[in-house]
Amino acid sequence: MARLLCRELTLQSEYLRQENRTLKAKVKGRIRFDDEERRSLVDAALAMGRKLMQQVVTIVKPETILKWQRRLERDKWDYSGRPRRPGRPRKPADIEALVCRMARENTWGYRRIQGELAKVGVAISKSCVADILRRNGLPPSPERRGLTWREFLSRHANVMLCADLFTKEVWTFCGLQRVFVLFVVHMRTRTVLLAEATFSPHSRWMAQQVRNVLWECDDRDIQPRFLIHDRDGCFCNEFDAALKHAGVEAVKTPFRAPNANAYAERWVRSVRNECLNHLVLFGLNSLRRVVRQYKGFFNEQRPHQGIDNRIPATVDDQPATAMNPDEVGKVLSDEYLGGLLKSYRRAG
Repeated sequence: MARLLCRELTLQSEYLRQENRTLKAKVKGRIRFDDEERRSLVDAALAMGRKLMQQVVTIVKPETILKWQRRLERDKWDYSGRPRRPGRPRKPADIEALVCRMARENTWGYRRIQGELAKVGVAISKSCVADILRRNGLPPSPERRGLTWREFLSRHANVMLCADLFTKEVWTFCGLQRVFVLFVVHMRTRTVLLAEATFSPHSRWMAQQVRNVLWECDDRDIQPRFLIHDRDGCFCNEFDAALKHAGVEAVKTPFRAPNANAYAERWVRSVRNECLNHLVLFGLNSLRRVVRQYKGFFNEQRPHQGIDNRIPATVDDQPATAMNPDEVGKVLSDEYLGGLLKSYRRAG
């Protein structure tokens, strides 16, 4: 009976193997399994042992069965999906944002931040402040970054001027000649205080332009303390001496660092892209006229993104009241330089 039963089982096994191979040949593409099917195949295959499994398993490779087994073992000990133990709830998001804002804008320690929060009616412990800063990647006060260049400029923008030179080719009787344009910008209001052109920016001319800038500052009630310029040879000793005589310190930018004088570089881009690149100029006087007209347009008509789209001439004025967008009314256009520059305003 045992031999007969063994022979029947062998024949059944051979038939099932042949049937499995035939069905697998009929199936096109990759056979996909869900987690329950993988688990049942793993349990049945591992019960046979590795040697017999290599002879019997044909629908997948034996290495795949073993890989599924390792995955099941790994998932068994994975607790990431389980709910965490309940603890003390975190502070509301607006309080955490306020703590991080105070830490980023200042170099205060935990207790100082705790005191500032108490002034606005937020009761919080020192350890809670430390936990909030640690979770948001903000180090303690001694390790926190110092004053950035942007923050330094914003704090001194009212007494800071920036100057630079750029060139423009104009037509003369001798052909194309290079003209130098010197300009000075007030950093806080973005007002262009000076924009003058010359064929030769010699030392006496540069010193005279310093005096012209200082007179313009007196007229606008600006008291400059610093003037940023690069290390161009045109900014001669006489230029710095005239500034020093008026109590203004000349701050020279590092070599090959145009970003250190970014406000001046941005004005050069504006005057070129919006004005000079669209004109053919004949003689020095034509360039002076164009630059002075663009200077007036820039100061009195052009909105500037760096000062919340306000006009440099109206930075210190009260913001205009919002108008009804459904009642625009009549809008007029003012043209400058033959229509190259346009400004829009309400009629009346």
